[in-house]
Amino acid sequence: MKHQLIGFVLIAILLIFTGCKESPDQDKIREEILDLHKATIDAHLNKDVNFFVKDISDDYFSVGNGEIRYPAKNEISERFSNYLERTTFTNYKDLQEPVIGFSEDGTIAWSIVQVNVAGTRTMDDGESDFDYTFAWITLYSRQGDKWIRLGEVSNYKQ
Repeated sequence: MKHQLIGFVLIAILLIFTGCKESPDQDKIREEILDLHKATIDAHLNKDVNFFVKDISDDYFSVGNGEIRYPAKNEISERFSNYLERTTFTNYKDLQEPVIGFSEDGTIAWSIVQVNVAGTRTMDDGESDFDYTFAWITLYSRQGDKWIRLGEVSNYKQ
């Protein structure tokens, strides 16, 4: 009987400790995702094409203009290179505080943002000014000690 009681206590302790999972640091996750959003804005302003292909999923997706696409890293790099070399920004700022969310276990996170982007774009037929409001959602997955961008859903209005 004594051995059964000791066995029961050991099993109970084991179940208690294996069932207790450490909750993710919610403030830290919010700050990390907010920092990634700020880095996205900085990458636009600093014309950092490499930012847009580093730390993205191999099956990265892009949703916009009524389409779901899975662009390769070289496509993304080429698109941003062309866009950024032809664009001068006069404004790129949040219109509201980004909404940051994440899964209970802290392995998936997202940001929902709305920004105003204005500037000048140089095209083959000359320069044109632009002033748009963009909104997008970015989905992230925690892999090791960093966040990987899984994809984005975006839209804009003029």
